[in-house]
Amino acid sequence: MSKTDGRLHLGLTDTGKVILRGTFFVALAALIVPAFGILSALVAIMLMALLVGFVLRPKIRIDGNLPERVMVGQITRFSYFLKNTSRLPAYNLCVEFTALPEAIKQLAGAQVIPRLGPGETIEVTVEIRPARRGYYKIKRPICQSGFPFNLFNFGISHDDEETLIVLPVFYRLQFSPIGSSQNVCVGGARLAGQRSAFPEYAGNRPFLPGDSPRRIDARAWARLSVPATKEYRDDFDKRTILILDTCISEFPLLSGSNESRLLEAAVSLCASVAFTINNDCLIDVLLAGNEIYQLTALPRMVCLDKIQDILAGAEPSKGYSLEKISPVLISQFPRISEVFFVLLRLNKTYRHLIELANQAGCHCNVLLIGESGRMNVDEDNMRWTSNVRYLSPDEILTGQIKLL
Repeated sequence: MSKTDGRLHLGLTDTGKVILRGTFFVALAALIVPAFGILSALVAIMLMALLVGFVLRPKIRIDGNLPERVMVGQITRFSYFLKNTSRLPAYNLCVEFTALPEAIKQLAGAQVIPRLGPGETIEVTVEIRPARRGYYKIKRPICQSGFPFNLFNFGISHDDEETLIVLPVFYRLQFSPIGSSQNVCVGGARLAGQRSAFPEYAGNRPFLPGDSPRRIDARAWARLSVPATKEYRDDFDKRTILILDTCISEFPLLSGSNESRLLEAAVSLCASVAFTINNDCLIDVLLAGNEIYQLTALPRMVCLDKIQDILAGAEPSKGYSLEKISPVLISQFPRISEVFFVLLRLNKTYRHLIELANQAGCHCNVLLIGESGRMNVDEDNMRWTSNVRYLSPDEILTGQIKLL
């Protein structure tokens, strides 16, 4: 983004608010005692600061963008470049977001630039910390000045908005070899004992640190002017389905904070599973609540980004209506090696899906958010408890879950 036009933004600084309150009290006192001299001086200072600040208001061009994705709870630093397009120097400049959502905080005080001469450019760093995942519309920051007496802030505001995606907390897990599937997706013949003997070309993506230089696509590099690498899919890659339970209406006794904690833990665990298995498996389908997403045609990195974006905006579902979705999943099971169930509660709907997945030869990982022995399990679900891994919401959100 890069603009200098917009509306004038005028606001009081903390010092200005104190002076304004003092002026008001002096005006009241002037009705009783002779204090018109002090009142006149305060009014003159306020008017002079307003007039001089307006005449010398900064004309600053701001270049920079918000990061596309950030993770909840982490401090994110990014930069803006300020260029003074006026013929006069600008003083006491700072960059601030004036209308951030409640879930996003700008940290510490804004970096103050004492002076920026005509035509000069300077880089400033901004720090934010999101408190909750989601999609947020954020207006461009304002470069404002408190010159001359730091009583008023003068700047230019804009209506342009950017979308900031706040991803859930996720981290790499370790899976113990507790089972295998009879379903294998084979793209063609391969040499005995050799993996990826005949990999399938999946497309190009930007070259990243750690990629093999042998896979650089010279033609794509020449066309795009940036290094690009070829991406392949293993002919024997396992195909996986992720199923996330987002229904919290079955917990009527929980408070809103506890409901949010359960859902956030489930979303975080699902994101961690996707992040961990992405290099070894092809994630074909993501079922988040009542929404199903087909991911088969996406390259690995694009698929992972898509999953994280979906989970960033996952909202609680009011109930289970998987009747239309179940046939789609059932048709996928015969070619799926592994299914991950991230559930808030074992009920008949998900128990039926687990049975169908097992019958189709899929290896099922059932991850239940809660603590073993503290959850109500009906008689129909008693025989499932031995195959269920109970995970504490607090341990998930604090990153203490390492081995599944």
